[in-house]
Amino acid sequence: MKVKHFFILSAVLLFGCGETPEVEARRDMGGMRNDVIPSMERVKDSLHIKSNYDLSTVDEKNKLEFMESLADIEKNYGEQWDFCTCVIKNDSINKAFSQPVSDAEFDRLVERSDAIGVKCQAFLVQSPNQTPDERAMHQKKVRDCLKEAGVK
Repeated sequence: MKVKHFFILSAVLLFGCGETPEVEARRDMGGMRNDVIPSMERVKDSLHIKSNYDLSTVDEKNKLEFMESLADIEKNYGEQWDFCTCVIKNDSINKAFSQPVSDAEFDRLVERSDAIGVKCQAFLVQSPNQTPDERAMHQKKVRDCLKEAGVK
């Protein structure tokens, strides 16, 4: 009788353990295999992400968490801009605010800043638990975006 149970349990374990795209993506990310991108695309599709976001700019260890957050943010705020677009737009608004402006111009800048904020929600939340190395990497990404755009 025990042998029969062993074979049934073995068959269930061998054939009944399929993976969802999310589970496969988590496993792929841990091993950093070459097929991570297709798995990430399946996860992106399964989360119904609309933003045309380049995931290559997201740290490998945070991709799945970022995509889950992006899906939640899109439900509330709509499609999101990519990281560099947000950096450039926010830099432009910050420069405009640093100049003396009329009340009407100030109101227009606040309105534009709010509109940018809606499209950049995915990047407004910063983790207070970042290490100095992570902060430095983030600052480098920002500098690279501005340099590529010819802003700095």
